[in-house]
Amino acid sequence: MITMRQIEAFHAVISIGSMTGAAKYLGRTQSAVSRLILELEQATGLTLFQRSGTRLRASEDAMLLYEEVRRSFIGLRSIEDKVREIASGVGRRRINVGATPALASGIVPRAIARMNDDSTTTLTAMTSESVCHAVADGGIDLGLVTLPLEHENVHLHWIGEAPCVAVLSEQDPLAQEAVISLKHLSNRQILTVANPFRLRGVVDVALKANGISTQAKLETNTSLTAVLAARENLGIALVEPVTAYGIPVQGTVVRPLAEIIPWVWSVLTPVFRPLNTEVERLIESIGSLAEDLIPGFHRHPPEDLEKLQKRLFRAGAEDKARGTR
Repeated sequence: MITMRQIEAFHAVISIGSMTGAAKYLGRTQSAVSRLILELEQATGLTLFQRSGTRLRASEDAMLLYEEVRRSFIGLRSIEDKVREIASGVGRRRINVGATPALASGIVPRAIARMNDDSTTTLTAMTSESVCHAVADGGIDLGLVTLPLEHENVHLHWIGEAPCVAVLSEQDPLAQEAVISLKHLSNRQILTVANPFRLRGVVDVALKANGISTQAKLETNTSLTAVLAARENLGIALVEPVTAYGIPVQGTVVRPLAEIIPWVWSVLTPVFRPLNTEVERLIESIGSLAEDLIPGFHRHPPEDLEKLQKRLFRAGAEDKARGTR
């Protein structure tokens, strides 16, 4: 039978990398930790470590098991932290926020600072898909995601829309332009995000609609990485405005585009959880900050979701359909 002490020893050995270090961390003797690991191997029938003298090397089975153990320990620590918070009264003022990397970096911290209160916030950057699931499951109190959005058990408060921008090195000849047209980008190196189902899809549709032939020099999973590459003169970054205006990077300039490439995001909370005062205030702080920070920002009511998604993604879907014929 597997025991918690065996799992605890296993977690410590993998995390720290040695029996000696794990024993010190756990406050046990090295022989006691070694015995627990052997008992775990016998209980599971798995060879968790290859032994070479005093050295251990985790097996592939051990690393597979470790991923599940790690998640369990994180969950256990979260429960323990929550108990302490509730007992001290802090838990009633904690807000758990999940947002895409751009929104988590470019807007949420400033919005929290504007609130100027004693609530505690946990902010986690994750994909839009992960945010939606976490909100629906009640794992977070507030989520900020980009469209498309199709998920039950979430309450949509409002939808924000703003035009994308170009970010380029101060040394780029186009930096002298007040406004950049997509036609300026013909045969230039483009730096952008890779996910074709979100911002990248909208950018590709806009470029194709304007007959622009470009070369993708760098595809990344965050706009900030594209901006940093633009600073190094690797190309021109076409990115959403939160990163461009919310995380200014020295050595770059931000220029509006003559053609509108819309970037649309939304604010979600769990449908089954009453909205508390702190979350409500943070939602309003995010909205007011976006209006002050982002040129051309506009808030849509939740009822506009279907209309916006059709406008944003229908063209891309039609292009893909034609490509399969």
